[in-house]
Amino acid sequence: MKQLLSLIALSLFLLPASPARAVDITTLLTAAASQPGMDLSEIAVEESRARASGATAALYPKIDLFGRAETYNSPTNLRPMSPTEVNIPAGDSIPFSHNILRYGIHFEMPVYVRQVYLLREKMQLLTEKAELARKINLVSGQAAVVSLDSGFGYLRHLDLAVKARLKSLHKTRADIALKVKNGRTAAGELMKIDNSLLALQQQQNELTARILDVQRDLYKLTGLTVASPVPMQMVGKISTGPFIATEKDKKDVAAAEKEVARRRWVRYPALSLYGTVSGNHGEAYNTEEQISRTYNFAGLVLKVPLFDQSLGVDERLARMQLKKTRKKLAAAAIELQALAVNLDQKIPVVEQSLLLAKKAAANSEQLLVIARVAYESGRMTSEEYLRHEFQLLASRAAVYKARDQRWQIAAKQAVLFGTDLKGIVK
Repeated sequence: MKQLLSLIALSLFLLPASPARAVDITTLLTAAASQPGMDLSEIAVEESRARASGATAALYPKIDLFGRAETYNSPTNLRPMSPTEVNIPAGDSIPFSHNILRYGIHFEMPVYVRQVYLLREKMQLLTEKAELARKINLVSGQAAVVSLDSGFGYLRHLDLAVKARLKSLHKTRADIALKVKNGRTAAGELMKIDNSLLALQQQQNELTARILDVQRDLYKLTGLTVASPVPMQMVGKISTGPFIATEKDKKDVAAAEKEVARRRWVRYPALSLYGTVSGNHGEAYNTEEQISRTYNFAGLVLKVPLFDQSLGVDERLARMQLKKTRKKLAAAAIELQALAVNLDQKIPVVEQSLLLAKKAAANSEQLLVIARVAYESGRMTSEEYLRHEFQLLASRAAVYKARDQRWQIAAKQAVLFGTDLKGIVK
């Protein structure tokens, strides 16, 4: 039995482990959409919908069930009584009592209150604004993920380029050290190489720190630990159209217009319906018999404000708020239009920079090969040779930087137009 268990355990140990789920850009974008920040946006939308429902609820009747126990120091009528209701000489119980129990239903309902309709329309606009804000939050999170992943790729490629230069300089240092040992080269040449190595190592440390910051920010956005940049490619186009932030500001303007109208309509008459269905019970004061009477009524009330100074102040404040939102919309529209034009103009510039950087990097590689031969043969100084090493590093960095800039532009455009990047970037 023990041998059988041992064989089973060994076979399980030798089974290949299941591969971990690969993290791709779609995974990161999906994770960004499920973070607590997005939940807060969803809560804000639900809260706005609840406020809109509250405004609509004001149009429905309010029905209350009531019960009251009253006591008086003199007999009081259970309800208004007509003169012929009881025959007092015959000894009928008069519906007056010292203690009265009243119970029933009371209702109120607006028939026409224009400001309530305007409030409902305003709250609906604010709900639409909250939904746009949620979309902006979603797209901003996705764009931040793309931006960070692109920056991560730039830093990682730059780090690899630095490592390549370190490897090259270490080889050169080994050759120089041998020449110094044989007395063919001054020791100062070795120190120059060492200083260059130290500079590259310092740059590598700075890149490591920046990479750690990017990994931290990606974790904050997605809740996932990203060990290395994930590949991305643009498989669709970022839709152009109205700016989503401007659309959100337009909802603010429309809501402010509704508020001004609501403040103005508060001055106008409001018509409401009210009524009560009640039972009244007590002890007749003249016969001490238990008596009951129902008392039902309904009515229309027309309320016309005649003078209320605060109404004018409220309307004036609402108009100032409307003016502010309109100015904010106009300023934002100018700013966003300038940004959109600027991004469009930068795209061909960045693409041209990428082509030039690739050519410069290819030339720098060839020049470094030539420089190394010249340096080893004594036809080039160490300073000139090191300049070629660092020039190749700078040329490769320019290539990676141009690629990163193109992704940064795409991320900004996505936020500008409210484009969901999931499905566009894969």
